Amino acid sequence: MEMKKERGAQAAVTDALFLLIIISSLTGFLFLFTANYGKGISDQVNRNDNFEFISSALKTIMYQSTTRDSNENINTLSPDPEQEVDYLMALVKEDLADDKILSDNTKKNIAKSVYAIMRPVADTQDYLFAINTAQKYVFLLIWRSKFDVIIDPATGKPVRFQNVGANVGETHEMFFCDPALSDNALQKLFLRVGNTTQAQALINMVEFTGNSFLLALDTSEVRAGVTLATWTATPIPDLEWGLLKCTKISLNGIAIP
Repeated sequence: MEMKKERGAQAAVTDALFLLIIISSLTGFLFLFTANYGKGISDQVNRNDNFEFISSALKTIMYQSTTRDSNENINTLSPDPEQEVDYLMALVKEDLADDKILSDNTKKNIAKSVYAIMRPVADTQDYLFAINTAQKYVFLLIWRSKFDVIIDPATGKPVRFQNVGANVGETHEMFFCDPALSDNALQKLFLRVGNTTQAQALINMVEFTGNSFLLALDTSEVRAGVTLATWTATPIPDLEWGLLKCTKISLNGIAIP
């Protein structure tokens, strides 16, 4: 009789342990599921917010008004009625139609507009703005954070860290780049920097062919892609950076307070 009671007690304890294990496993699973679900929702919200900002920024750039002289600025509080103002993309199309390249004046106008519109995220996000046809990059601008390099005394290996300064010229740099389309330089850059947020659009360009004296027969329509992309500030190795063939430009006259 006592043996049966002991066996019954052991069975009850064993059942209780199994039940405890099952409950503990379910609790752990629910905790992990809830934590990962919350993180996933948070990441998705951030991606949606970033994409909405980049999409809106690209639309604003494409419909932005600018002065025809890049050394002038639009005074919105007291407009000058004699100042020549045009849409930025209209200025780009007009300039490109002449000789299939953009003048320094037009490049500076694009840089000023992109810089002004991207200022809300420029401290923490690097970005690029590109215009390309099927044959070449018509324009490519890159905003890049500065990173300094020190040698870790413990390992002897170089360590990069972001430079933090009071002035924009101390922390970031702007470049005009001219990579070959066949080098896939942008694709390699995107692979290196990780997650990017991109918005793209198509515009119609016109080029003069020189084949006829008649204007209607002397032009050809060219489709061009416009890309605006951002990513978290990331050091770019020399290999990928070299493919971009970039030239640093001065922020004077572009980084307008």
